[in-house]
Amino acid sequence: MSEEILNNVEVEEQKSFVLPAGGTIIKKTINMSVRKIKNGYVLRKSYDIKWKPEGSDDTQYEYYSDEWFSKDNPITVKMPKEKSLAEKLD
Repeated sequence: MSEEILNNVEVEEQKSFVLPAGGTIIKKTINMSVRKIKNGYVLRKSYDIKWKPEGSDDTQYEYYSDEWFSKDNPITVKMPKEKSLAEKLD
């Protein structure tokens, strides 16, 4: 059995955004994704922010994501219970 050799390790810092004083948010989009891994789930909330600094006509964009671990799947789909034909005829 051959051994795997690890060539590189990187630590990625968590990025966030604080709107500068006087800045105005033009549009904010938030997306959520869930990825299954061996021992649980990785949840990612991604932010896409379009904003304008005070006193400027320039539009700025900011993109970042928050990630965290969950042992349980946070997504549950609940369907309304539909009556059976027999229940509808009663």
